[in-house]
Amino acid sequence: MKIASLIICFILTLQTSAMAADYASQISAYRRTHGLSSVKIDSWLNAVALQQARAMASSGTISHTVGGSFSSRVASLRKSRAAENIAAGFRTFSETLKQWEESPGHRENLLMAGAKKVGVASVSNPSSPYRVFWAMVITD
Repeated sequence: MKIASLIICFILTLQTSAMAADYASQISAYRRTHGLSSVKIDSWLNAVALQQARAMASSGTISHTVGGSFSSRVASLRKSRAAENIAAGFRTFSETLKQWEESPGHRENLLMAGAKKVGVASVSNPSSPYRVFWAMVITD
């Protein structure tokens, strides 16, 4: 039983890592069309994004502060610049990214000059009208 649980956990971790790498690839492609450098997925930023997505899914609200202030959530990263995009109600990352690209504030975060790392997470809450909550953190 424990071995089966470990195997399932390992498979889910691999799937999550593969999805996160795809998210970074999509963000990087968008950045390159605007003459900016690519970003790489970062496990710490994934954890920060996951914390926020979980907090939003748990509360059923879309809010930058439901998981605590952004500055307090990224303070331990010791980065000079960091930004966060959040969304809800989109089933896929491609849909979410498109919405961010079309929103001036979100687009500004995606196109942060000097950004090098990104973390992305989504959490489902089937009882919420939004169903899926997304968070992205990008840093230099």
